[in-house]
Amino acid sequence: MSGRPLTILFAPESAYGPTNNCVGIGDVLRRRGHRVVFAAEASWKGKLAPLGFEEDLVDLAPPPQRPQEAGQFWKDFVRDTAPEFQRPTIEQLGTWVTGDAP
Repeated sequence: MSGRPLTILFAPESAYGPTNNCVGIGDVLRRRGHRVVFAAEASWKGKLAPLGFEEDLVDLAPPPQRPQEAGQFWKDFVRDTAPEFQRPTIEQLGTWVTGDAP
């Protein structure tokens, strides 16, 4: 591989876990002189640039009625499904796995 800087694009799922994984890898690449760009869902605006990355924001859905915090979908999902996952796994087979969970 040549010693010239590369442009690396990350397009993580719009949640903190996947994005933070890419931030860690991207930081190493950036410190080695590469250009790191995040194609991120629009709710991440202003969160990645302060870390030294370029933000190329993407609107994956129509704008929400009110602004939503990055990762809010997953916070809501965990809150709403937590009771289901507190049940024994064998019981979840009859609801969650079959798609009959609330």
